[in-house]
Amino acid sequence: NHMKATLALESSVFMQLMNAVHEGLQASDAQISSMCANCVDHLATFHFENMGKDKPEVHNLSKHIAAQPNLLSSLTATLFNLLLFGAPQNHWAVMRPMLSLMLADETSFTSYKDQLMGTQDSGNQAKLNEAFNKLLADVNRSLESSNRDRFTQKLTAFRVSTRGFLTL
Repeated sequence: NHMKATLALESSVFMQLMNAVHEGLQASDAQISSMCANCVDHLATFHFENMGKDKPEVHNLSKHIAAQPNLLSSLTATLFNLLLFGAPQNHWAVMRPMLSLMLADETSFTSYKDQLMGTQDSGNQAKLNEAFNKLLADVNRSLESSNRDRFTQKLTAFRVSTRGFLTL
């Protein structure tokens, strides 16, 4: 079990791996970014599905996150930035982990949303808020395939609608 072995690493080693994954998400090679996105999805899914459980792996993950509290928020911001501002050939790869990451750490998603809203003028803020509301409508707190598929479709619509008006 790779997750068990990975989470058993010392926090400094775990963070080196996560930094490499974070860099890989931003790689121009779609295969590399896709593999890194898959890694993030597995980690976030594990975190979401095991929150509050008394398992050594969960305690280890909590220890790693405590050592690097911005880990999940930086991954969330990177994935959303890639979706909204990145190359079109990479957007499918980065969408897969977004629901699991949002469910694993809702505060990171809210922080990113607030930060992005703060970079826009009032007209764009209203459009962006509406787009975020549509994105989250009818999405459940589960990682079932049907919910993931619905969220992925909504992310695609979100990407298309927001890229038309967002300013950097």
